[in-house]
Amino acid sequence: MIQTILFATDMGLHTHYLLHHVNEMAGQYKAKVVVVHAMEPSGCLGDALVKSYQGGGNSELTQEGISRIAAGVKTRIIDILEEEFMDGQQGLSQIRDVRVVAGKPVEVILQEARHCDADLIILGSHGQDTSSPHLLGSVTSRVLQTSRVPIYMVPLVRSYRHQIAAC
Repeated sequence: MIQTILFATDMGLHTHYLLHHVNEMAGQYKAKVVVVHAMEPSGCLGDALVKSYQGGGNSELTQEGISRIAAGVKTRIIDILEEEFMDGQQGLSQIRDVRVVAGKPVEVILQEARHCDADLIILGSHGQDTSSPHLLGSVTSRVLQTSRVPIYMVPLVRSYRHQIAAC
């Protein structure tokens, strides 16, 4: 029985398309949905930029900045969810939590699936880079290989990719 669905999103161009699948699955099983977005570590260049603007690199300020960014991303996700479900669909009521977690996407997705006791993970076949139509994205590939939770992978079909490019 599917009671909890983890929807892993990179907030890419196909998020709206994926939400239709999430809504359909959640409605079919009357499952709650937890949305997760991973904020990748900034790396050496990002850390150096933050330190240079802060004048010394106070780690408390850096952590505060990361927290502000995460809160902004969470607000953006909530706005997209509200916009998507304004047409009267009941999907928004099935969303129990929106989590923005700093870390590597594969680790965040698997960690959050354990944390919310997910029965199913929904994610797209590709992330932001859809230049290779025949290969899975690296995050999707690793989640498929390592997850102990069943995966519902939504292919980013060729015709949909072309619709996005035309916008």
